[in-house]
This record gives sequence, C-alpha cells and structure tokens, in this order.
Amino acid sequence: MKSLTKLGAVILPLVLLTACANTAEMDALKASVEAAQSSAASALSTARNAQSSADTAVRTANDAEATALKAQNSADAAQSSVDECCAKIDRMFEKAMSK
Repeated sequence: MKSLTKLGAVILPLVLLTACANTAEMDALKASVEAAQSSAASALSTARNAQSSADTAVRTANDAEATALKAQNSADAAQSSVDECCAKIDRMFEKAMSK
C-alpha cells in the first residue's frame, strides 16, 4: 500500500504537469485560431470592398460606352447633313456653270 501511495505521489504531479501543458497548448491553439478568423474576416471585408469598387467601375464604363455611342450617332448625323449640304452645293454650282 505504501508503494502504491509513493507511486501515486510521483505520478500525480506528472499528470498535473501534462494537463497544464495541454491547457497551455490549447490556449495557444485557440489564440492562433482566433487570429486566423480575424485575418479571414479582414480578407473578406477587403474582398467585398474590392467587389464594390469593381461593380462601380463596370457601371461607370457602361455609362461611358453609352455616352460614346450617343456621341458617335450625333457625329454620324452631322456628317450626313454635311454630305447632303455639299452635294446640294455641288449641284447648284454645276447648274450655275451650265448656264
């Protein structure tokens, strides 16, 4: 019985030390997981901001494309008017020269 008590007295501190080491490791692991979660949340927030910026850029590009198309249509209409005017002036000039 005495040897069992002595053995228990030796083993008990070892068990407690092992439990403390495991607790410390668990605390370190928990802190590491929390840091990883924080980094992931930060990355997700940054990605959402980037997506928002990209969406805004796409809308702006689409608006610019629509404006450019309107300008091209206006320029084409103006060119058509100029061509008609030039043709009319040419006909008038030819008619005046033939008299």
